[in-house]
Amino acid sequence: MSSKSILSISLIVFLVLIFSYAAFAKWERSREDDFTGEEGHMRGIHFVDEKNGWAAGDYGVIVATNDGGATWEKLESPIERDFWDLHFVDSKTGWISGEAGTMLYTEDGGRSWKRQDSVSTVPLYGIYFLDARNGWAVGGNSTIVVTQNGGSRWAPLSGGAAAAAVGEGTGFWDVHFVTLKKGWIVGTNGTIRMTEDGGKTWVDQTSGTDSNLSTLDFVNETTGWAVGEGGVILHTSDGGVTWTAQNSGVTEWLHGVDFVSDKEGIVTGEYGTILHTTDGGKTWKVDSSGKDKGSPKYTFYDVSFPKPDVAYASAEWGLILKYKP
Repeated sequence: MSSKSILSISLIVFLVLIFSYAAFAKWERSREDDFTGEEGHMRGIHFVDEKNGWAAGDYGVIVATNDGGATWEKLESPIERDFWDLHFVDSKTGWISGEAGTMLYTEDGGRSWKRQDSVSTVPLYGIYFLDARNGWAVGGNSTIVVTQNGGSRWAPLSGGAAAAAVGEGTGFWDVHFVTLKKGWIVGTNGTIRMTEDGGKTWVDQTSGTDSNLSTLDFVNETTGWAVGEGGVILHTSDGGVTWTAQNSGVTEWLHGVDFVSDKEGIVTGEYGTILHTTDGGKTWKVDSSGKDKGSPKYTFYDVSFPKPDVAYASAEWGLILKYKP
């Protein structure tokens, strides 16, 4: 065999090894699963850039990082309740929503938190802010609340009942706005509703599924995704006039979705499930995750994808993974 042939074969083997490694070494532990007892599930995570992020979960747990997840600090919480979601608009200003209508606000990056009156006593599962003043939260019993002054005053909105279901978790589970007027909510039994007047009125959109929808994400006024029970991933390219099912390839309950562009996004769910697309969801591939890190039963509740090649997923027992392409 010629030296040129040997060199070519060596190069091919090298490239195969490199690409194989890249295919499987995508996520690494950013924060260990060191919570025990009543602490645990990190149900929400949000990064405003590649460095500054927060995660929150059961029994009032809040953690934060300002170095891209190299270190995490446990923050003091004014209340020991289960937190369901959080949203920051910059490195200082953010909110957390949770059980029994809990609403917390910080203006110093989480060093201190103030309680706000959400005018609700039911769990608030999803929260979204467009800026430091305008935000919405949704929850059980088809609850929707809105603020136009950063949460100094929250007011209830009438969104109509979500599709009928049984249990405390019935209602709306997440909310997302793309402008001050236009937004969507998702919930039980395939519920998707849209508003074009800031939430004063809502109209049903046909999801084509009766599976519970956990969360949603839009990258502009027309392009979005919703995910949920049974591996369901729905996509719209016309603002929800039509929703089309995408083939996720899994049956696990999906809890988190975040797109960094109209092509690239990540979805997380039960049993270490992390899915990744680079073509808008036409194809979804299973990423290396907790299944390959010794945590096959971990549920990943949420994902934050602030920049290309930088993403974080939060899970049970305080576990946080960082995307390493």
